[in-house]
Amino acid sequence: MTYAQFTTNIEQFEQSIATFTQTFQSTPEATLRQQPSPAEWSAFQIASHVVEAVRFWVTDLEALLVVPGAKWGRNHEHVRRLAAVEDNYIASLTTDGLIADLQALIPLVKEALVRVEDADLEKTAPSYNANFDGKPLSFLIDHLIIKHVAGHVGQLERHIDKVKQLTNA
Repeated sequence: MTYAQFTTNIEQFEQSIATFTQTFQSTPEATLRQQPSPAEWSAFQIASHVVEAVRFWVTDLEALLVVPGAKWGRNHEHVRRLAAVEDNYIASLTTDGLIADLQALIPLVKEALVRVEDADLEKTAPSYNANFDGKPLSFLIDHLIIKHVAGHVGQLERHIDKVKQLTNA
């Protein structure tokens, strides 16, 4: 991966994690644990999902570097994805622990991206998710790690706003 691509990806990823961290440090835990509605995740669930998803996608990225062309990915019903947002699991998490898990993603992603060569970025492979089938490795990095976390930053911000509106109503 070119130095410029690596730097841009890492900077965006670090900024997303910094936003999660700052939000968790400055927001009352009750607000972070509250779901705006039964159909929406709490901030704790959003952050737990981010931790699990990044770990999952980094593991797939590393495997594809070792075995190019191997089948990769998952769908929205993958058991670890569901377990990461399950109520009893979320109840066992602490704010400090979740912040530490989020911050630990930065070196994890850096260590994985530093191994990616430019030629790897265009390699494709079949996927367990039909929407990702045949996508290049650059898609996994850009969309499922970097932009995925950035997208959840927006979700986190909307969550905080909704919960504040509910408590001020």
